[in-house]
Amino acid sequence: MEKKNIYILMAFLVLALSIIIFLIANKEDEFVPNGAPFSSFVVTNFGNTSFVENDMAGVNFIVPEDWEVVSDYLAAFSMRTKDFIPFNDRMISASIPKKGCWIGVSVSFEKEGSSEDAFYTSSKVYIEDPKLLGDNREVIEIDGIKALKETIVNEENNPGKVEMVWIPFNDTVYLFETDLFGEDQEECENHFNNFLKTISIRKWNTTI
Repeated sequence: MEKKNIYILMAFLVLALSIIIFLIANKEDEFVPNGAPFSSFVVTNFGNTSFVENDMAGVNFIVPEDWEVVSDYLAAFSMRTKDFIPFNDRMISASIPKKGCWIGVSVSFEKEGSSEDAFYTSSKVYIEDPKLLGDNREVIEIDGIKALKETIVNEENNPGKVEMVWIPFNDTVYLFETDLFGEDQEECENHFNNFLKTISIRKWNTTI
Protein backbone atom coordinates (compact mmCIF):
# COMPACT_ATOMS: atom_id res chain seq x y z
CA MET A 1 0.00 0.00 0.00
CA GLU A 2 2.78 2.43 0.99
CA LYS A 3 4.72 1.64 -2.18
CA LYS A 4 1.69 2.44 -4.35
CA ASN A 5 1.21 5.75 -2.55
CA ILE A 6 4.87 6.62 -3.12
CA TYR A 7 4.50 5.99 -6.85
CA ILE A 8 1.39 8.16 -7.00
CA LEU A 9 3.16 10.94 -5.10
CA MET A 10 6.12 10.70 -7.50
CA ALA A 11 3.79 11.10 -10.48
CA PHE A 12 2.22 14.24 -9.02
CA LEU A 13 5.64 15.68 -8.13
CA VAL A 14 6.89 15.16 -11.69
CA LEU A 15 3.73 16.76 -13.09
CA ALA A 16 4.05 19.68 -10.69
CA LEU A 17 7.69 20.20 -11.71
CA SER A 18 6.70 20.10 -15.39
CA ILE A 19 4.12 22.82 -14.72
CA ILE A 20 6.68 24.98 -12.91
CA ILE A 21 9.22 24.58 -15.73
CA PHE A 22 6.53 25.44 -18.26
CA LEU A 23 5.41 28.56 -16.39
CA ILE A 24 8.98 29.80 -16.02
CA ALA A 25 9.85 29.04 -19.64
CA ASN A 26 6.78 30.89 -20.90
CA LYS A 27 7.13 34.00 -18.75
CA GLU A 28 6.81 36.85 -21.27
CA ASP A 29 7.40 34.17 -23.90
CA GLU A 30 11.16 34.57 -23.75
CA PHE A 31 14.06 32.13 -23.58
CA VAL A 32 15.27 31.03 -20.16
CA PRO A 33 18.29 28.80 -19.54
CA ASN A 34 16.39 25.81 -18.17
CA GLY A 35 13.47 25.27 -20.54
CA ALA A 36 12.11 25.48 -24.08
CA PRO A 37 8.91 27.62 -24.14
CA PHE A 38 5.71 26.76 -25.97
CA SER A 39 6.51 29.38 -28.63
CA SER A 40 9.69 27.52 -29.63
CA PHE A 41 7.61 24.60 -30.93
CA VAL A 42 6.66 25.35 -34.54
CA VAL A 43 3.76 23.40 -36.05
CA THR A 44 3.56 22.95 -39.82
CA ASN A 45 0.53 21.27 -41.35
CA PHE A 46 0.69 19.15 -44.50
CA GLY A 47 -2.78 17.83 -45.19
CA ASN A 48 -3.82 15.74 -42.17
CA THR A 49 -0.27 15.58 -40.79
CA SER A 50 1.11 18.13 -38.30
CA PHE A 51 4.90 18.28 -38.02
CA VAL A 52 6.41 19.92 -34.95
CA GLU A 53 9.93 21.34 -34.96
CA ASN A 54 11.83 22.90 -32.09
CA ASP A 55 15.15 24.26 -33.30
CA MET A 56 16.08 25.55 -29.85
CA ALA A 57 15.78 22.06 -28.35
CA GLY A 58 16.82 20.11 -31.44
CA VAL A 59 13.76 17.90 -31.55
CA ASN A 60 11.08 17.11 -34.14
CA PHE A 61 7.98 14.93 -33.94
CA ILE A 62 4.55 14.39 -35.47
CA VAL A 63 1.26 15.14 -33.73
CA PRO A 64 -0.99 12.04 -33.76
CA GLU A 65 -3.54 12.31 -36.56
CA ASP A 66 -6.72 14.24 -35.75
CA TRP A 67 -5.36 15.40 -32.39
CA GLU A 68 -5.23 19.04 -31.25
CA VAL A 69 -2.39 21.10 -29.80
CA VAL A 70 -3.19 22.85 -26.54
CA SER A 71 -1.41 25.23 -24.19
CA ASP A 72 -2.57 23.77 -20.88
CA TYR A 73 0.33 24.43 -18.46
CA LEU A 74 0.75 20.67 -18.00
CA ALA A 75 3.81 20.42 -20.26
CA ALA A 76 5.75 22.79 -22.48
CA PHE A 77 3.84 21.35 -25.45
CA SER A 78 0.63 19.33 -25.05
CA MET A 79 -1.45 17.30 -27.48
CA ARG A 80 -4.79 15.59 -26.92
CA THR A 81 -7.65 13.93 -28.74
CA LYS A 82 -10.54 16.19 -29.60
CA ASP A 83 -12.89 14.12 -27.40
CA PHE A 84 -10.66 14.60 -24.33
CA ILE A 85 -12.54 14.97 -21.04
CA PRO A 86 -10.42 15.44 -17.86
CA PHE A 87 -11.00 13.23 -14.84
CA ASN A 88 -11.69 16.32 -12.75
CA ASP A 89 -11.32 20.11 -12.91
CA ARG A 90 -8.20 20.34 -10.75
CA MET A 91 -5.29 21.82 -12.69
CA ILE A 92 -2.70 19.43 -11.23
CA SER A 93 -4.60 16.41 -12.60
CA ALA A 94 -6.09 17.98 -15.73
CA SER A 95 -4.01 15.73 -18.01
CA ILE A 96 -5.62 12.62 -16.50
CA PRO A 97 -8.42 11.63 -18.87
CA LYS A 98 -11.87 10.39 -18.08
CA LYS A 99 -12.15 9.97 -21.84
CA GLY A 100 -9.65 10.53 -24.63
CA CYS A 101 -5.86 10.75 -24.66
CA TRP A 102 -3.12 13.25 -23.75
CA ILE A 103 0.61 13.48 -24.52
CA GLY A 104 2.98 16.07 -23.12
CA VAL A 105 6.47 17.15 -24.22
CA SER A 106 8.89 19.12 -22.05
CA VAL A 107 12.53 20.04 -22.58
CA SER A 108 14.95 21.28 -19.93
CA PHE A 109 18.54 22.37 -20.49
CA GLU A 110 20.66 20.81 -17.76
CA LYS A 111 24.43 20.79 -17.94
CA GLU A 112 25.55 17.49 -16.47
CA GLY A 113 26.87 17.89 -12.94
CA SER A 114 25.81 21.52 -12.63
CA SER A 115 23.36 23.08 -10.17
CA GLU A 116 20.73 22.89 -12.92
CA ASP A 117 21.14 19.10 -13.20
CA ALA A 118 17.75 18.01 -11.85
CA PHE A 119 17.05 14.94 -14.02
CA TYR A 120 20.01 14.58 -16.41
CA THR A 121 22.32 12.55 -14.18
CA SER A 122 19.56 10.71 -12.29
CA SER A 123 18.01 9.34 -15.49
CA LYS A 124 21.42 8.65 -17.04
CA VAL A 125 22.41 6.51 -14.03
CA TYR A 126 19.48 4.15 -14.61
CA ILE A 127 20.26 3.92 -18.32
CA GLU A 128 23.90 3.04 -17.70
CA ASP A 129 23.26 0.52 -14.91
CA PRO A 130 20.36 -1.86 -15.71
CA LYS A 131 20.63 -3.45 -12.24
CA LEU A 132 19.02 -0.31 -10.80
CA LEU A 133 15.96 -0.35 -13.05
CA GLY A 134 13.53 -2.37 -10.92
CA ASP A 135 10.05 -3.40 -12.07
CA ASN A 136 8.78 -0.01 -13.19
CA ARG A 137 11.68 1.14 -15.38
CA GLU A 138 13.22 -0.07 -18.62
CA VAL A 139 15.75 1.17 -21.13
CA ILE A 140 14.41 1.78 -24.65
CA GLU A 141 15.69 3.56 -27.76
CA ILE A 142 14.29 6.73 -29.25
CA ASP A 143 15.78 7.73 -32.59
CA GLY A 144 18.84 5.61 -31.84
CA ILE A 145 19.40 7.18 -28.40
CA LYS A 146 19.02 5.27 -25.15
CA ALA A 147 16.11 6.49 -23.03
CA LEU A 148 14.61 5.67 -19.66
CA LYS A 149 10.95 4.63 -19.67
CA GLU A 150 9.26 4.85 -16.29
CA THR A 151 5.80 3.52 -15.52
CA ILE A 152 3.86 4.49 -12.39
CA VAL A 153 0.77 2.38 -11.77
CA ASN A 154 -2.27 3.45 -9.75
CA GLU A 155 -4.67 0.67 -8.78
CA GLU A 156 -6.95 2.65 -6.47
CA ASN A 157 -9.85 5.08 -7.08
CA ASN A 158 -9.07 5.75 -10.74
CA PRO A 159 -7.02 2.75 -12.01
CA GLY A 160 -4.45 3.50 -14.67
CA LYS A 161 -0.81 4.41 -15.14
CA VAL A 162 1.56 7.21 -16.07
CA GLU A 163 4.26 6.54 -18.65
CA MET A 164 7.27 8.84 -18.89
CA VAL A 165 10.20 8.63 -21.29
CA TRP A 166 13.32 10.52 -20.20
CA ILE A 167 16.12 11.17 -22.70
CA PRO A 168 19.28 12.76 -21.26
CA PHE A 169 21.33 13.85 -24.28
CA ASN A 170 23.77 16.71 -25.00
CA ASP A 171 23.06 18.46 -21.68
CA THR A 172 19.35 18.40 -22.47
CA VAL A 173 16.58 16.34 -20.89
CA TYR A 174 13.67 15.47 -23.17
CA LEU A 175 10.53 14.26 -21.40
CA PHE A 176 7.65 12.64 -23.27
CA GLU A 177 4.74 11.56 -21.08
CA THR A 178 1.19 10.28 -21.17
CA ASP A 179 -1.48 9.57 -18.57
CA LEU A 180 -3.29 6.32 -19.30
CA PHE A 181 -6.55 6.49 -17.37
CA GLY A 182 -10.24 6.42 -18.19
CA GLU A 183 -12.06 4.43 -20.82
CA ASP A 184 -9.53 4.67 -23.68
CA GLN A 185 -6.35 3.43 -21.97
CA GLU A 186 -5.39 0.74 -24.48
CA GLU A 187 -5.98 3.00 -27.48
CA CYS A 188 -4.04 5.83 -25.83
CA GLU A 189 -1.07 3.56 -25.11
CA ASN A 190 -0.97 2.57 -28.80
CA HIS A 191 -1.06 6.26 -29.77
CA PHE A 192 1.84 6.99 -27.40
CA ASN A 193 3.97 4.12 -28.70
CA ASN A 194 3.37 5.22 -32.30
CA PHE A 195 4.12 8.83 -31.37
CA LEU A 196 7.48 7.85 -29.88
CA LYS A 197 8.49 6.40 -33.26
CA THR A 198 8.09 9.83 -34.91
CA ILE A 199 10.59 11.60 -32.64
CA SER A 200 13.83 12.86 -34.15
CA ILE A 201 16.56 14.39 -31.99
CA ARG A 202 19.45 16.44 -33.32
CA LYS A 203 22.68 14.52 -32.82
CA TRP A 204 25.02 17.49 -32.62
CA ASN A 205 25.13 20.26 -30.06
CA THR A 206 24.83 23.78 -31.50
CA THR A 207 25.03 25.61 -28.17
CA ILE A 208 28.15 27.51 -27.25
